Amino acid sequence: MATILIVDDRPSNRAFLNALLGYTGHRLLEAEDGAQALALTRNHRPDLVITDILMPIMDGYELVQQIRLDPELRTTRIIFFSAVYAERETQAMAARCGVATVLPKPSDPHQILEAVNAELGVIEGTPPAPVAAPEERDRGLPFDLCARLTELERMCLALIGERRVETLAASFLDVARRVLHADCAALCLLDRGERNVRHLAAWALDPALLASHAQDETRLPGMLLRARAPLRLVEGDTYLGTLPSCHPGMGSFLGLQVHDLQHPHGWLYCARHPGAPAFTEEEERWATALAAQLAVAYENLNLYDVVQRHAAQLQLEALARADADVALRESQHRLELNRQVFDSTQEGIMMTDAEANIVAVNPAFEQITGYREADVLGLNPRILRSGRHDSAFYGSMWHCLESDGQWRGEIWNRRKNGEVYPERSSISAVRDEAGRLTAYVSVSTDLSALKAAHHQLDFLSNHDALTLLPNRSLFNDRLQQAIAAARQGDGQLALLLFNVDRLSRINDSLGHAAGDAVLREVARRVGDIAGPTDTLARLSGDEFVLLLTACHDNEDIILAARRLIDAIAQPHAVGGHDVVVTGSVGISIFPRDGNAAGELLKSADAALTDMKESGRNGFRFFKGEMNAHALRWLALETRLRRAIERSELALHYQPQISRVDGSVVGMEALLRWRSEEIGMVPPGDFIPLAEDTGLIHPIGEWVIRQACFQNKAWQNAGLPPVKVAVNVSANQFKAGSVSGIVRAALEESGLAPRYLEVELTESVMMGDSSVAEAQMAELRAMGVSLSLDDFGTGYSSLGYLSRFPLDKLKIDQTFVRNITTEQRSAAIAQATIALAQGLSLQVVAEGVETVGQRDFLGLIGCDVMQGYLYSRPLPAHEMGQLLAKGRVAV
Repeated sequence: MATILIVDDRPSNRAFLNALLGYTGHRLLEAEDGAQALALTRNHRPDLVITDILMPIMDGYELVQQIRLDPELRTTRIIFFSAVYAERETQAMAARCGVATVLPKPSDPHQILEAVNAELGVIEGTPPAPVAAPEERDRGLPFDLCARLTELERMCLALIGERRVETLAASFLDVARRVLHADCAALCLLDRGERNVRHLAAWALDPALLASHAQDETRLPGMLLRARAPLRLVEGDTYLGTLPSCHPGMGSFLGLQVHDLQHPHGWLYCARHPGAPAFTEEEERWATALAAQLAVAYENLNLYDVVQRHAAQLQLEALARADADVALRESQHRLELNRQVFDSTQEGIMMTDAEANIVAVNPAFEQITGYREADVLGLNPRILRSGRHDSAFYGSMWHCLESDGQWRGEIWNRRKNGEVYPERSSISAVRDEAGRLTAYVSVSTDLSALKAAHHQLDFLSNHDALTLLPNRSLFNDRLQQAIAAARQGDGQLALLLFNVDRLSRINDSLGHAAGDAVLREVARRVGDIAGPTDTLARLSGDEFVLLLTACHDNEDIILAARRLIDAIAQPHAVGGHDVVVTGSVGISIFPRDGNAAGELLKSADAALTDMKESGRNGFRFFKGEMNAHALRWLALETRLRRAIERSELALHYQPQISRVDGSVVGMEALLRWRSEEIGMVPPGDFIPLAEDTGLIHPIGEWVIRQACFQNKAWQNAGLPPVKVAVNVSANQFKAGSVSGIVRAALEESGLAPRYLEVELTESVMMGDSSVAEAQMAELRAMGVSLSLDDFGTGYSSLGYLSRFPLDKLKIDQTFVRNITTEQRSAAIAQATIALAQGLSLQVVAEGVETVGQRDFLGLIGCDVMQGYLYSRPLPAHEMGQLLAKGRVAV
């Protein structure tokens, strides 16, 4: 197995990665900053480093540079795992220092495991790591790990923005005594000078008892200020005798210094009453993690105080500058500007005499221009001329100074190193009481960063970030311009809409970074064959479009299409692999296939769809009969609208079985549609159609009502009562109508709320979470239970599980299908079950089809299963017969 080093300054992030990767069998190391990580890398030579970018002491970017400079470490595999920068900026940083894989925060567990396996070279399909014995799992993963992680996350959120030391200390002590199960706890924080106690706080103890010993390094707790490692003591230890005489007795003691790599911030300790279990090494590590998080929060609080003082100083300086401006307008000697404002302002200030010879400049001028004051004294400001303005520009400037006494505007100047830069300047003529000109004062602001930001923003708003090609918006503008020009000249245009065939295979096998590299190379190759007046754009995903403006006949278009397909088909070198992909092209021609931009794109898309359905790796011209497919879907929508009134919809029920005794413990209601005209319609065809057309709302209401009435009918017939689960779409939650529909269905059917379960997907929580949260709270108040379906296939996070009132998690069948053959599926399933048990949530595994899958799920703690191994979805009368039997034998 490999050695993996996890580097992150937030303990909660390190704990999450430890919990996920702990089941892979790899050896795991941790570091809280780049300096500590570099030392561990040199000592332990890890195979893979997963690091955040923005960290104290040494950030992730500098860490990677240091590793690359060491000949013995430069081949170490590294993954960036960060949410600080935009994706393009992070990718650029990674490329500069030789990092191939970048993971954003948050990332789903599947994506993290896939990236780790790709970096370590794990072969797809290798058997999963053996399942640890129950007692070994208990030792490796404490029963309250999830609770502790939740408390740690709660503390992190509470401390992030805390600006009062009293509240910070109270919040920390509350979490520390919960996480460490302490009977009493105390915390001492020093001031920034590290000489005096800034704040002393305690829980279940009077902090005044500790005041005399707080900084006494010969006694507890003051001696913790010089402790290099955590101090664990038990009853009878001599050190405990150095505590204040009035301190309550204790059976065990755990104390340590609160510090970062540069400064001690204080101490903390936790204690337990006599007879309570002694603190363990695991709890010592938790205490160290808590102290590290507190050190970061306290340093942030101190920095905030410094920033506040600086902000007040800057305000005073701004007021002083305003006063100085008034004094300059009223004073006979405007050159007697307050030196403090002159030196501290961020604008460049230049003063000249009446002959326009420089007599003084401030430090900001030196920083902006690169000229020292000694370099420019006595010289004319024309040394800054960029050459971009003609004599008329400067003539107008002097005219304003002579007539109005002031000139304001933007000007291009040149720095000492030759770089031309823009700045906004205000030049004033200074006159004495007699009206004689005595000096000129220029105040300038460097606009380089602002101009660059505006340019970058304008570029990104009109271009694709990955390929730097025009995006859909810019392409539509150019297409409309091309159509207008073609109409005037009676010309012809051609749209070549193309995509890369089966790019998902590359993403799945080599990673999304490899897929992105292929897309960039395709853009470069097609750009090389495009003419100077043609436009190549990326519309979305792997979909591109090439606009040909100089095509005189179909032969020109065919030649361009063949060159495009040949360019895509050339091998691509990606991550040491030669990858071959193909392209499919749909072609529409103006004015034959459409008179407007939207019509041409629609025609080209229809041609592209026909090409892909015919085998890919070729091109098709648009034909009118391609609209038949769209007409078929229109007819399907019409039939779906009549399905409820024609009683064509029905519910089938798939039982949920207890692995222990085979008893039916629940069921899931599944929608089926048999059309009178076209027969059975798969749910994969009509459910998306219902979502797009809004029909999901009346259909969803019908499903909830039907499930409630049917379940009540079974109970009235004397069958054992079980819970029925109903799937509710994200669109229904967005509409805010779910709770009202459920309440009405329960009241009309008479079904008790405890026998109804609402299943939702992660997309519900990713949207307007406040609306979803309110509806979920109403459902829980009614007594209806809630389950999270397809867990692990989206952006699952501890935040969702702790924030939303869920009762059950359902492991998606994509993980169950490969649980006995793929290590990452097994690891995700194990982590999901452990997480659910820690949060007191029930777990149901979907798609169980084999005895091997059943046995493996049982070994890792899942006791409720659903799938073809037990039963296919059954009509209502057959499900009633199964309820009468009460169990399924396998």
